[in-house]
Amino acid sequence: MDLFSDLVQAVQDDKTIGDESTLYTPALVKRAINRAYRKAGALFPWPELMDAKQTTTQANIEYYDYPSTWRSNTIWKLTITPSGGTEVRYGEDPDGSPLSFDDYLAWKEDYPDDTDKKWANQWRRYFIWPVPTIATSTIIIWGIMNVTALSEEADVTIFSYSMPEGNEAIVLEAVAILKAKGEEEKSAEFRSAEAKQILAVAWGKIRQENAKYEKIQPFFDVQDFYSNTTSVDMRG
Repeated sequence: MDLFSDLVQAVQDDKTIGDESTLYTPALVKRAINRAYRKAGALFPWPELMDAKQTTTQANIEYYDYPSTWRSNTIWKLTITPSGGTEVRYGEDPDGSPLSFDDYLAWKEDYPDDTDKKWANQWRRYFIWPVPTIATSTIIIWGIMNVTALSEEADVTIFSYSMPEGNEAIVLEAVAILKAKGEEEKSAEFRSAEAKQILAVAWGKIRQENAKYEKIQPFFDVQDFYSNTTSVDMRG
């Protein structure tokens, strides 16, 4: 069950209907699947939706618009490379994370002449400090895309082939969306809850795998000043 046509067939099977149905037409079924797909794609920051975009600075412009297909407030990394220069990662040490927008504004007021490289998300814009003074530097941002709507029979979801249980969750949610008004309420709620559980379990596995590659050594050396045993170096 990898193709859009497979999802349509699965929903029709669950509803015991065919293309001839006037209550649940093929067009209505496809809309329900896309609604379910959008909900599934928005539930977690799936690795398949991670993206990078390149643009250029504008002279004396501090903020820039998000790519139109990206989710708001999802940029997590920003670098700027001056023309002929070396790429510089902006953000807080040690991982380049952004300031909250309020902290960014406060920091600008407190340190207007500081040249530390800072940035922040503000819904569908991102802010850069110091303000670029030339229009030839390359900006690269990393963020999370929205899913692309399915339209052709051979279209696939972000779960197809690599995580097929995600498609099962989409079918369950689509069937729940198609419940007849005033009928099948409990059944629809159960299906929707089951869909979310499938996706939560899948996301848990992804996080577990990612944890293998996360840094486990502390970034800072912290002495154990309150040790009840010895004065041995406790930095790890």
